[in-house]
Amino acid sequence: MRQNDSTPDVACTLTEEQEKERSEEVRSRLITSYVGFDEFENGLRIRFDGTEESLLAVAEFTSAELKCCAFAEYAISVSPPYEETVLTITGPEGTRQIFRDGLVDRLEVEAS
Repeated sequence: MRQNDSTPDVACTLTEEQEKERSEEVRSRLITSYVGFDEFENGLRIRFDGTEESLLAVAEFTSAELKCCAFAEYAISVSPPYEETVLTITGPEGTRQIFRDGLVDRLEVEAS
């Protein structure tokens, strides 16, 4: 539901086929470096290993997300001692749940 004219809908615009492809990407590229996540009111923080490969995988994943989930704000951070790459996703109400259901739950299942 649109909150006002300047706030985009909180919905992923991927087709079913694109969603399957993203699911494979999550499994094959992000799962190997997934560390964990934290939730907060308007989003989540997803942690990955602090390797160059992880940083590149998170950046490529984020770039793809910009096309289908334009309602969210994405921040990738890497801070000394560079042990983790952190992807923070925030946005309007509903953002946390969409990424929890669509990304984090997959990472959690695959990591177990």
